[in-house]
Amino acid sequence: MTSEGMKRREFLKTAATTAMTAALGEFGGDIARAAELAGPIPTRTLGRTGLKVTMFGLGGYHATLPESEDEATRIIHRALDLGINFFDNADCYHRDDQRENFAEPLPRSAEDRMGKALAGRRKDIYLMTKVDQRDAKGSRLTLERSLRSLRTDYLDLWQFHGVGKMADLEQIFGPGGAMETAQKAKQEGKIRFIGVTGHSDPEVHLAFVKRYDFDTIQMPINVVDYHFKSFRRTVVDEAVKRNIGVIAMKTLSFGNIVSMGVAKVTEALPWSWSQPISVLVSGCDTLERLNYNVYLAKTFKPMPETEQAALLERVKPFAGVGVEHHKRTG
Repeated sequence: MTSEGMKRREFLKTAATTAMTAALGEFGGDIARAAELAGPIPTRTLGRTGLKVTMFGLGGYHATLPESEDEATRIIHRALDLGINFFDNADCYHRDDQRENFAEPLPRSAEDRMGKALAGRRKDIYLMTKVDQRDAKGSRLTLERSLRSLRTDYLDLWQFHGVGKMADLEQIFGPGGAMETAQKAKQEGKIRFIGVTGHSDPEVHLAFVKRYDFDTIQMPINVVDYHFKSFRRTVVDEAVKRNIGVIAMKTLSFGNIVSMGVAKVTEALPWSWSQPISVLVSGCDTLERLNYNVYLAKTFKPMPETEQAALLERVKPFAGVGVEHHKRTG
């Protein structure tokens, strides 16, 4: 792993621990038992795909945050047992960027860990991963490695990952671009649906939506986003109008929204779920965090518009990259 990747990993672990400590202070009691007894996780339709996905999905980045692979497996198995049916990943999650052997899975990658943990349960879930390569050749090699790492012969959803510049659009859709790989793989039955993700620039996301009829779109949707380079205000309504499944991420902005005192988990997640999204994807590197998030999903009630407005007004001073680090580029 690169030094930059190691720094990010340590930051995420610290932020997540701080956020969870505050969250459990709000709840108290036996959260694992509460998550089990709260009933099923509500499902929503993932846009034009027609897939009925649980409103909470397990993020893949955190699959390698636990040092122990056994612990990562326990978390994924617990997610399955609690009823989560949407699993996120990406080829780049904890892959050694210096190693370019596409012939084999990478044993420390998040895809490899998730693939092992999902063995025998593939038919029970919807599996998504992402690709960073913008060209046809590189993206094809990445797709084949992702399939091997995840131990599956098809993906329910394959998304172009982290688009942040208009140049990404031109490369993906240009001659010899990654869209050629996606369309061919769909014809071959190796992927069912095609999507796009982005972290930093909603205008680029909007351009992608207008260029192609994507099945899904994944983006930051949180209470602070609403006031700065807002995906919620720029992209979401257009995606819904086109019947594109909206996947929310960065709903706590790496835990910053809680650890920096912007809002409580019991405010931030319900606000995101109250938007027109299909599924909220969040990484969980401990069983406690997983149980707590699932409990909140199972007991969710739409936030009244007056409460939403009051919350947005309260968090307005926090708008910017101080909380949303992922918007520093693009």
